[in-house]
Amino acid sequence: MLTEAALNCTAIQIRLLYARVLTTCFPAREETLWDNHKDPMTGDILHRHRTRLNDLTITFRDTLCNEALVAIEDICIVIANLPRSHFGMHSPNRSRCTLMNNEMNRELPYNTVEMADIISHNVPLLTEEQRIIYDRIMLTVLAGQGGFVFLDAPGETGKTFLISLILA
Repeated sequence: MLTEAALNCTAIQIRLLYARVLTTCFPAREETLWDNHKDPMTGDILHRHRTRLNDLTITFRDTLCNEALVAIEDICIVIANLPRSHFGMHSPNRSRCTLMNNEMNRELPYNTVEMADIISHNVPLLTEEQRIIYDRIMLTVLAGQGGFVFLDAPGETGKTFLISLILA
């Protein structure tokens, strides 16, 4: 399953699949599963490091694998509220990993003019129900009250459109 996913999916999707396998299927050889599929699960991290350092000679290292393992453990915690160690694997070294900071820093530099254009173009396209949800979320954000937004619905309901607009 993971071999086939490596042909068609992103590294993030493969990590998600791997975490789902760990938390729901309890494979007998977790370490072997990791060893056999760690390259496609860390490919995006390798690419990001090569791009950031402008060095295409960088190869897979323990720190890159550790970064992927932290991401996988985070998914396991979300799915099952349990760390990787509960599933018979060693927990990653979180002190060496700044994955969350890297991900947040990657999202910070965006074009505010472009985002404003997206919003002004797309807000009128929202359905009445989407507009009510959008307005409530934006009031909370603008008031600095913070919080989390989780939208879930069957396919083709417009949830992706609404989430993209909120994140813009």
